[in-house]
Amino acid sequence: MLKKVVVIVTVLLISTAGVAGCCTVFTASVGDTVLFGNNEDWPDTNTRVWFLPATETEYGGVYFGFSDFYAQGGMNDQGLCFDANAIPETRMKPHPEKLLVLNFGRRILQQCATVEEAIQIIERYDLSGLGKAQFLFADKTGDSMAVCPGPHGEMEVVRKEGVYQVTTNFNVLNPWLGGYPCWRYNAAAGMLRKIENENDLTVEYFASILKAVYQRHTTYSTIYDPVNRIVYVYNQRNFDEVVVLNLEDELEKGYHAYYIPLLFPRKQSDQELGEPEAEAEEQKPEEQEPEEPPKEEQKSEITTEDSHPAESVSFSDLLYLLSAIVLIGIGLAALLWKKRT
Repeated sequence: MLKKVVVIVTVLLISTAGVAGCCTVFTASVGDTVLFGNNEDWPDTNTRVWFLPATETEYGGVYFGFSDFYAQGGMNDQGLCFDANAIPETRMKPHPEKLLVLNFGRRILQQCATVEEAIQIIERYDLSGLGKAQFLFADKTGDSMAVCPGPHGEMEVVRKEGVYQVTTNFNVLNPWLGGYPCWRYNAAAGMLRKIENENDLTVEYFASILKAVYQRHTTYSTIYDPVNRIVYVYNQRNFDEVVVLNLEDELEKGYHAYYIPLLFPRKQSDQELGEPEAEAEEQKPEEQEPEEPPKEEQKSEITTEDSHPAESVSFSDLLYLLSAIVLIGIGLAALLWKKRT
């Protein structure tokens, strides 16, 4: 009986351990202005940005990810952008007759200049290994699409309708698989709905959306301007400090990479320089409260009134903690029982 309980609790721990990994990806376009934003939510601070120059057969681009240099998102020199979400798994149909692709998002950016071109070549590839992945692409014209597993086991395309498009961690074609409703999706969509003209569509406004939906494990955030080939980078949920990268200038340097945290050197405070403590405190700027999503969008999280949802405790966190406590208790009880016998 004891072994059965241990197995059940262990399975529960494993099933809830990956819940914390979330990402929010969105794009919007009005007139000649196009922006693409992403929060990379993963508890790994070993983050990288790297630049691959163009070749005779492939477009150049900038890519973001971790120490394995697997592209989690990026933008090519033609203004095509992408990022991805982890979603509940869909069983996919295998296609051994098609080309195998190891990094779908990067491959599309290397081969395509627009969303329309990307749609034309998706059918070439065996995407049966992407049952847990959902992608958002956008180009400099403002065209965008989500690529996600359909109910019949094939990757399908969902085109943007209107000004914006958002993806989080539920399958937009089959939300009832899990992760829905999502307060981050609702919060981002609610803010994007307020964009009515080009004056509303700014980098600062996109940064405020990223700030409103960050998670405790948001390790970096990006905003792409595909029209001007500019990338805005934020580190570790700090939206007051930004690094701006010009894609054309960076590609002229050839292949190179940056360790993202080193792009944000810590500045010495007045106190560290030997100034009186009182004076240093007077010069310290007031911290701003992070924006909260509307109340109706917090249904899936247990939050406190004055905190950002990412700083509060979610149900999955509580379940994981409770399971860990139970498992530890069972282990201790088993040891005591063994000693007695």
